Amino acid sequence: MSTQTKHTALFGFGTVGQGFYHYLAENNNDKQLATIVIKNASKSRIPDNLNFTTNVNDVFQNNQINTVVELISDYKEAFNIVKNALEQGKKVISSNKKMIAHHLEELVELEQQFGGKFLYEGAVAGSIPIIKIINEHYAFDEITEIRGILNGTSNYVLTQVFEKGIGYQEALHQAQQAGFAEANPAADVEGFDALYKLLILTTHAFGKFITPEKALNIGINNLKNSDINFAKANNLKIKLVASAKSHNNKLTLSVLPTFVDENDDLFHIKNEFNGVEVVSKNIGSQFFKGKGAGKLPTGHVVFSDYQNVEKTTYTYQHVPSGKRLKYETKESIWVYSNKITLLEKYLEDVVLLNGPQGYGSIKIADLIKAKDLLNLHQVSVIALSENVKQKLFLQLKHKIQLVYA
Repeated sequence: MSTQTKHTALFGFGTVGQGFYHYLAENNNDKQLATIVIKNASKSRIPDNLNFTTNVNDVFQNNQINTVVELISDYKEAFNIVKNALEQGKKVISSNKKMIAHHLEELVELEQQFGGKFLYEGAVAGSIPIIKIINEHYAFDEITEIRGILNGTSNYVLTQVFEKGIGYQEALHQAQQAGFAEANPAADVEGFDALYKLLILTTHAFGKFITPEKALNIGINNLKNSDINFAKANNLKIKLVASAKSHNNKLTLSVLPTFVDENDDLFHIKNEFNGVEVVSKNIGSQFFKGKGAGKLPTGHVVFSDYQNVEKTTYTYQHVPSGKRLKYETKESIWVYSNKITLLEKYLEDVVLLNGPQGYGSIKIADLIKAKDLLNLHQVSVIALSENVKQKLFLQLKHKIQLVYA
């Protein structure tokens, strides 16, 4: 990139925007910045000597600007910005995971039609360059599963709850004060943020474009103290786990609070960190860990995209084979709930513990149907991994034998 021509426009100067600018200035690339488009002109900015504007046309009517960095929170406006930029054949970097998850297939088509570039590593796993890893490291292997903690805010909250013994609301307030959670944290704690990221990874790993409304996400906002105590009593933790798995040409995915034990790598991921496990046919399981929240970790990944936009192109190489995969929501999973009886009409099997508490086997599709009911009654639902299920059921069997003895 030339340092003489101011050919870059930055949309947004919030947390990530400032993080991106930090790396621009630190690497003497700030001379390439033609303008920064902001929403509120009256808000004070540091540094204040930059070319701030509220006029989007300053970018799209300037033929010298060939690179757009989109870092705003409004996903509808972000889509318009990225769409217009790609239609002009510009190079675009974005971190707006909601916008990308809703429109990725269309944006890929625009990129290919008009010859632009579209990179968005910063939208997925904070400081972990997981898209690069999938596209390059696994280019010659078949990925069968991706699972991980993709939301630093929820993981920070759960860490405080489990390790410091404080309440959910206090932990969430701490996350907001630390800059890991927004004033309205719904996207994080209700599992939407993790879902958007998972869907983006699903396209790169499995070649499927799946829109958010067709997938299951249940967050941590309905967890109860009894759920925390149950986990601690069984030497478990609860993590918000995003999972996509391919088996026999069927693809299943979900975002759910999940019991994990100390043998699971996710058990040891704390605070605002993310952790991603990738399983493939030839390599097996590999685990990647890095900071998932904060302006500098995400800003670094955005800056890396910016520096490599000339020579990097996402190939979407799995899309042809992904057409053979059937997205399946009729698969059953085992869950624990503080009111498992509320799901009675959906359950295939049920094991009651104390009162309404218990385990149940339920189809993913039925959990999607039951989401409004769960939120209405603030019912917790926590998935059981296969290892945890076996452990809990073995303990239950042992207790039953003791009772009969």
